[in-house]
Amino acid sequence: MTERDVSPPSARPKKPRWRRWGAALVLVGMLAFGAGALLRWPVCYPFDVLWNLGAVVEIDGCGCPDDGRVRVVFLQHGLWRTSASLGRLQRTLEHHGYEVVNPGYPSTEDVLEGHAKRLRDAVEARFAEGPVDEVSFVGHSMGGLVIQEYLRRDDAREPAACVYLATPHRGAVLAAKRRHWFPFGWVMGEQAAHQLSPSDAFHRQPIPMGARSGTIVGDLGEGNAAIPGPDDGTVGVDEATFAGAAASVRGPFGHTRIVVMDEVLRQVLWFLAKGDFAAMPKGG
Repeated sequence: MTERDVSPPSARPKKPRWRRWGAALVLVGMLAFGAGALLRWPVCYPFDVLWNLGAVVEIDGCGCPDDGRVRVVFLQHGLWRTSASLGRLQRTLEHHGYEVVNPGYPSTEDVLEGHAKRLRDAVEARFAEGPVDEVSFVGHSMGGLVIQEYLRRDDAREPAACVYLATPHRGAVLAAKRRHWFPFGWVMGEQAAHQLSPSDAFHRQPIPMGARSGTIVGDLGEGNAAIPGPDDGTVGVDEATFAGAAASVRGPFGHTRIVVMDEVLRQVLWFLAKGDFAAMPKGG
């Protein structure tokens, strides 16, 4: 015999409220993600903001000298991200006396050369506002390639230092393997994202200012089977540094988390101040 629940609605157990709200939020998030990707909206912005809510990292001895010189650091975010993805890094640098310019750019809508021109415009706009005594650059992932392309320009300002966080300096094999997938082009675009393939002519150019450059490399072991050797989940360890760099440091940093981790921010400050990286903590 089939049993039915004939109790009145008020007597039936209800789903916990958090489950109902959670399911609704997941649905709204999925719809927003799909619509944003289709319309090329910066759908990562809310995530980037929340991801960067942590407090600044304070490092003794790595602040700007009190000498009156204006030291400006230009930041460049990675593919499909927003300037908010470098928010904690920006606040940390400002806390230590640097002036920071953190311009966003439509990473999925142009080639690297076009993004480099936008960076040039941002640099020149800052110089037009007033004196600048020293310029440095910090880039995450593809943002590092934008910086390098900017530095190849005849009108580039000479940097005091460049720091690259998980940048695939000679391309990323994962991008080459995924570039023909429909979701890849839909979400990442078909311009700069396609230049990330190691076979692209972009990567046959010399990397400028190597003697003033430091690379911070994520190493989570052999976490992504599509990438030969150890990687950070997206970029291989060997891809994230290059011959001729002044210094390189490797640690257990994931490709997305690398921009907010305390130890990474510490290393960025150290390199900008001293032209080298600090010793990694034991076990790091």
